[in-house]
Amino acid sequence: MQQLYSSVKPWIISMIMLFGSTMASATTSIEVIATVDGVPITSHDLNERRNMLIKTTGIQLTPDNKAQIDRDVLQMLIDDQIKIATGEQFLGSQIQAVENNADILINQTFSQNGENPDDVLQELNIPRDVIRHKFKADILWASIINGRFEGQFSNARAEAEKERQQLEQNISEPHINLDEIVLLPEPGRNYAATINLANQMVKAIRQGADFGRIAQQYSVSGSANIGGNIGWVLVKTLDPELADIIMPMQLGDITDPLDRDGAILIYRLSGKRQNGLADPMEARISIARLLYPLASTDDADRLEAAAKMKRDTAAILTCDDLEALHESYGSGMPFDLGILPLYSLAPELRDLVAPLDAGMISEVVSFKEGMAAFMVCDKQAPQMDLPDLDTLELNVKNRYFSVLSARYLNQLRRRAVIDIRISF
Repeated sequence: MQQLYSSVKPWIISMIMLFGSTMASATTSIEVIATVDGVPITSHDLNERRNMLIKTTGIQLTPDNKAQIDRDVLQMLIDDQIKIATGEQFLGSQIQAVENNADILINQTFSQNGENPDDVLQELNIPRDVIRHKFKADILWASIINGRFEGQFSNARAEAEKERQQLEQNISEPHINLDEIVLLPEPGRNYAATINLANQMVKAIRQGADFGRIAQQYSVSGSANIGGNIGWVLVKTLDPELADIIMPMQLGDITDPLDRDGAILIYRLSGKRQNGLADPMEARISIARLLYPLASTDDADRLEAAAKMKRDTAAILTCDDLEALHESYGSGMPFDLGILPLYSLAPELRDLVAPLDAGMISEVVSFKEGMAAFMVCDKQAPQMDLPDLDTLELNVKNRYFSVLSARYLNQLRRRAVIDIRISF
């Protein structure tokens, strides 16, 4: 598990498409809601972690799903405490290095376009300590599984070499690049509730929530730490039933939840090769957003604002000039939305910007906070490079990691003294 967390930040895009998607939590007194081997988990911990989950994934918190999300968040906190306690025993004096690596990971994850990560976290209202706690648990757990099951990972390089050879020999055959979310029933979530959660995820992702961030927080697969990506797969090696589901899909589409031996899987198609050619939706774009703040919902006011924006942007040819206009509008919202593949955008935004070349501005569209237009600052054609051996080896290790991690975590859960003092 050498690579942790994807380097792009489509969560900002999700926030654009889901204005007003979160619910503010009421101020309450802090109480202990659970203990793990005597270590307390408080209501404050639950509220902060729930807030992090909502803000970074784009999942909408509603009265209907709040109880299940709270159960899931509490289980995440319990598991993180188990992982941290086990990791501290496993690594001993190296624990400070883990703390440092967690901080480095925070800085990388929340500053891909030169922002101050603390400013980004403040804007999202996520305390740095909350993110650090999760990242620390993830790093420790990866070290534990790699160290404890070193023998099981020993053939990963050889398997990667075989996969690379197979890809080279079948370069003209259909290939697909897949992302996955793998869910298993948990102590606080039975099979039926897990299916229900998966359906909620599918709905949220199709409305613009971030697939990779949801995978990072929920998926039990080893691929979770890299946003769920499992790499390139020869279509002819897939289960025929799965191939029949995925092949008609467009890039960025996701499957409905699928049951595979009691595990619930959601797949996203993130790449496709037909006759050695890449799909245009794999193009990577640098995208920016112009927002004109407008509280009025009156159609005439919105049409007038759209017309003003069209006039103001008529002579604009660069993102620098558009940024100056954006600042003059005074929305206070982010302008630079990062560099990411077209397929990863929310469907409505993807359809809006896909036809644009670099330097072009989209039509003006209406959002809750006002009127917006998007500009493609740069656009890079998809590359045909095959994955390198290191990437393939990581994918192989992730497949092993999924099974070994779930098995060992269940053992540790059974050994731990867990006292849950709240019901949802």
